[in-house]
Amino acid sequence: MNLKGELMNGFRKLCWVLIFIFSGASNALQIGDKAPNFVAQSTKGEINFHEWSDNKWTILFSHPGDFTPICTTELAELAFLQPEFKKRKTKIITLSADSLDDHLEWVSHIDKYKNLIRKEKKDTITIGLEKPDLDYPILADNKLRIAAAYGMYHPKAEPSKGVFGDANKSTIRSVFIIDPDKNIQTILSYPKHIGRNFNEIIRIIDALQLARKYDVTIPGNWQKGKQVVVPTHIPSEDIKEIYNVEFFVQHQDYLRTIDDPSEDKKNRSNLNGQ
Repeated sequence: MNLKGELMNGFRKLCWVLIFIFSGASNALQIGDKAPNFVAQSTKGEINFHEWSDNKWTILFSHPGDFTPICTTELAELAFLQPEFKKRKTKIITLSADSLDDHLEWVSHIDKYKNLIRKEKKDTITIGLEKPDLDYPILADNKLRIAAAYGMYHPKAEPSKGVFGDANKSTIRSVFIIDPDKNIQTILSYPKHIGRNFNEIIRIIDALQLARKYDVTIPGNWQKGKQVVVPTHIPSEDIKEIYNVEFFVQHQDYLRTIDDPSEDKKNRSNLNGQ
């Protein structure tokens, strides 16, 4: 091979190496990946994310910007639902690309709207057990370091300029549900102009926790207390013993369902207490 051919061959190899490096570097986070750690300022002080999560289920939300209408409604709904996440031993944390000073000023707006939600839902209030005001951290991510690490930053996501002002400094509405081992278990992305369904996010937490605790899988449109699916690796003849159930439903040889095992235990506890 002449010198020109050797150079061309070497150039091709270099190109393939660069393509491999940059394609790997640009890969987005996937379910099962370790959630990237970060240290950032928040409305609750400086936070080291992995230390703050404290080996609990954690949900990280991103928001396009402070003092914007949809973000205000979302953070208010999240504040209203804080007791529900606490029941599930799940920590919640949010971020936007605005400053800490803006976050702190914004909190009072969010709480005011949250109280409207409480009235609209006719939430019953017991003295001493009021729905708490916003008590979760809002991270300041002015330089979009966290947003970039988690793939939350999409300057071309529509609509952009004209709805949120600066088209190049905001995040889409991302949701990362992270297990106690700091592995990402769910990734949701919403466009900037559509608010999230927090009832669905709570449903996902219930499903993930149930699946992890009892080694079951979760059917479509599942709601807490409904039947769940037995994993295909468990033989049918072992189902009753493994799950301590009297019966199961075999729809197909690969699709077997049982009653929600957590509800069954609750029922047995109630019967034993009578």
